[in-house]
Amino acid sequence: MLFVYFFALISLAAAAAVPYENSSNACQNPTKRVEWRQLKDADKQSYIDAVKCLKTKKSRLGLETSLYDDFAYVHFQYNPSIHFVAAFLPWHRYFTHVYEGALRECGYTGYATYWDWTKDVKKLTKSPVMSSKLGFGGDGSDTRTENIYGTIRCVTNGPFSTLRPSYYGLSARVREYIPHCLHRRVTDGQTSGSIDLAELYNGTNVAIVQEDTNFLTYHQALEQGPHQAIHTAIGGEMNPATSPNGKLYLTFWRRIHPIFFLHHTQVDRLWWQWQQANPKTRLREYSGVTRSLDGKNGEAALTDLLLMDRLAKNITVSEAMSTRNGPFCYTY
Repeated sequence: MLFVYFFALISLAAAAAVPYENSSNACQNPTKRVEWRQLKDADKQSYIDAVKCLKTKKSRLGLETSLYDDFAYVHFQYNPSIHFVAAFLPWHRYFTHVYEGALRECGYTGYATYWDWTKDVKKLTKSPVMSSKLGFGGDGSDTRTENIYGTIRCVTNGPFSTLRPSYYGLSARVREYIPHCLHRRVTDGQTSGSIDLAELYNGTNVAIVQEDTNFLTYHQALEQGPHQAIHTAIGGEMNPATSPNGKLYLTFWRRIHPIFFLHHTQVDRLWWQWQQANPKTRLREYSGVTRSLDGKNGEAALTDLLLMDRLAKNITVSEAMSTRNGPFCYTY
């Protein structure tokens, strides 16, 4: 009984440790993250140049690759602890924040930006995000391919047509050093099996997801619905190596693609909007399991650590619950 009482006190203390955004601890001059379309052309170019620069930076992990590849390595390393679990949203919030800091090391003076894919339903390749001039390039090519566990379609236009990511995953548990072309196989919102991807990431479905009032079911719906639909619709580098545009539920292991961070900043924006709808409750609301895929599930807590290896210092979940506390100082 004493143990149960003590545990309850710890749990209450952990919940109380999460500050409100209107507290004196909140940053007073938060930056505002905007959508890619809202950036000036010069800022878009600066962002693109910084991403390319990451490939020239030495690995923080002591690997013989680059800082760019470190993000793919870390994302894979913690795969069972960051997908289909409670930490999916706070971990990726922190991950995109760390990436923003890395871009600054490469001269970028702006802020993280997001891609609102609800504006591009069934016309993904026509989005400014996939422009060949001030975007991330278009679909993969049928004429320029590489054979890595099957044929991959290389991106041939845009600023990343010569980018060669270092890591390739055969499955959710195998990370291999296989430099390869940046590749895509865009389905443009068409079906994956019996699933209409566009129905999962369009504005109507996103609004339904946002109406959920429980964190557990909300984070599951957001991750497994619009979040995964975009990974599958873009395909290639954004989708698992086990399938060119595989089944939706297989998209738990992804290589890191320059668009990945715009996509996950959009996911973070949606979580931020959900939290702002009831901040008194939702800035503290956190529940679910701690691991997936390996059967080692545990009950999630605000005191759990968000691990980044040597990419950045580890922080607690409670430090990532607000975008105006801990290491964060931004809104949307």
